[in-house]
Amino acid sequence: MNRRNFFKMGLAGVGVVVFAKKARALEYYPMPSDKKWAVIYGTWCGSSRDAAVWISEGMGGIANVFDVRENPNPTEFDHIIIGGSIRSSVTRKELQDYIKEHQSVLKEKVRGLFAVCGNMGQPVGPQQTAQFIDNHLARLCGVTNVPSRVFLGRITKCLLDPQTAQMMAGMEDYDHLKRSECMAFGREILEKVTSSIGKTDQVPKEFRVEQNYPNPFNSTTTIHYVLHTSGNVKLNILDAKGEKVRTLLEKYHLPGEYTLQWDARDDFGKYVSSGSYFYVLVLNGAPIVKKMLLVK
Repeated sequence: MNRRNFFKMGLAGVGVVVFAKKARALEYYPMPSDKKWAVIYGTWCGSSRDAAVWISEGMGGIANVFDVRENPNPTEFDHIIIGGSIRSSVTRKELQDYIKEHQSVLKEKVRGLFAVCGNMGQPVGPQQTAQFIDNHLARLCGVTNVPSRVFLGRITKCLLDPQTAQMMAGMEDYDHLKRSECMAFGREILEKVTSSIGKTDQVPKEFRVEQNYPNPFNSTTTIHYVLHTSGNVKLNILDAKGEKVRTLLEKYHLPGEYTLQWDARDDFGKYVSSGSYFYVLVLNGAPIVKKMLLVK
C-alpha cells in the first residue's frame, strides 16, 4: 500500500468520506464549504502530515490535505495553508521547488504558514519563527502578515531514510507534536479569513491609516488601516533619518479594514533603539505616512 493510500485511509477518523476512485488512490474529500481550502505540506517522517490533518480538523475538516509530492494545482483553491518539516533550517526541496514554481498564484492565496521542527525538545520562540517562517517560508511564498506557527515535531527512526537513521542511531524516538495546538492554529486561520471576508462585504469609501496604538509604545504597537480598493499594499518602518528599518507588509489586499503589529524589530529580527519612527503604508503607489515614538 502506498503512502497516499495509507494516509487517506487514516483520515476516516476525522469525519471525512474516503473511497476508491478508478482503482488508483483513495481520495480525501473535505467537509462542505463555500470556499475551497487546501493544506499543502512537505514532510520526511510524518510530523507535518499529521500537523496538516489536525489543522484542517481545527477548521471543521473543510480543507483538503496534500503531500507536496502529489503536486496539487493551487489554482483550484481559494485559500491555501503551506507548511513543512524542518531539516538543516529549511523545508524539504520538493516543497521549496513547488512554492517557487507557483509563487505568483500562492502569494495571493496563502492564508497561513507552519513549520515543524525538533528544536532539541525545547520550546519554540520568536527565533524559530523568524528563522523558519519569516526568513524562509514567507519569503519563498512572497507573503507577510499571515498567521504562522512553529510546532515541535517528532522522530520515528523507522520512517527515516537509512543515512539519517544511522546519524540518529543514539537518539530515542520522541513525539512533541500536539494535536490541540495544530487545531487551534486551524481555527485561528479560519476566523481571520472569515472576519476579513465579512469586512469586505461593505467596501470602505476612503483609504486611510489610523494612528498606531499605544503611542508612545514600549515593545509592541498596533497599526490599523482601511483600503477602499484592492491592490498592492506595502508598509515600511523608517527611522528618524528616513532609512528603512523593517518591511512589515508587502502583499495584495482586497478592500476592507486590516490590523497588524510591529514588535520593534528590524528586518534581521533585532530590537531597535528608542526614538521616533515613521510607518509608511503604500496602496497602489499612493503613500500615507504616520509618526510614532518608541520608548524603552
